[in-house]
Amino acid sequence: MSYFIFDGVLNPGQQYELKGEESRHIIKSRRLRPGDCFLIQDQKGQRFDALLKSFDRNALIFVPQKSAAIPAPSSLRLEILQALPKQKAMDFILQKTTELGVSRLDLFYGAFSPNSFRTSQQEHHLTRWQRIVLEASKQCGRQHPPEIQIHPDLAAALETLPECPNSWVLSPEEADAVSWKKLGKSGDDLIKHHRLLIGPEGGFHQDEVTLAEHSGFRRVYLGPRILRSETAAVSAVSILQFLWGDL
Repeated sequence: MSYFIFDGVLNPGQQYELKGEESRHIIKSRRLRPGDCFLIQDQKGQRFDALLKSFDRNALIFVPQKSAAIPAPSSLRLEILQALPKQKAMDFILQKTTELGVSRLDLFYGAFSPNSFRTSQQEHHLTRWQRIVLEASKQCGRQHPPEIQIHPDLAAALETLPECPNSWVLSPEEADAVSWKKLGKSGDDLIKHHRLLIGPEGGFHQDEVTLAEHSGFRRVYLGPRILRSETAAVSAVSILQFLWGDL
């Protein structure tokens, strides 16, 4: 069940006021009425079953009653290094990878990324993307959204990121590529940290692939079909969560 956000710290049995978008969503979209219950989470990540006491046009009054169960985060740390695709694809990637338990998304301007993302509007884009992952977290019951960072290009991103021994770049060619199906599921192969490098709709420039491989990325083959950027991201994350995570 989805939850709502309270900008403060909650204590069971006390009465609180909720204003703004969260209040309007409860009253107008969910159409809850006094006596109804909903889930709410505070800024510490505590989640409660809450009782709606009263409301008006601008705010509502509620009482957190008891602690609610919070799904455990994935034991698998997944990071996505994503060359910016078109906005619609970017929104999809943010939403679905959040639901699938990705820990961090590092976005960069790839050689073939669309010009719709202007560097001058970086803060605007970042604020919007953070809102998307927060809403996706609320919908799927996740406690905290993934971290998002923006980089000017792949080289800058790789300079910033710490080393990850299990770093993969998705490849359309089977030759010289790893197949995850052939990796074991026990012992040293029980890998708990992965990083995925994913291109935009136009794919990678060869210089980007060369740079990634020199930085320790290995090619991985997902099959004979060419995948859209958003399909590749969701497919790769799902496979990794199935093999070593919590799917």
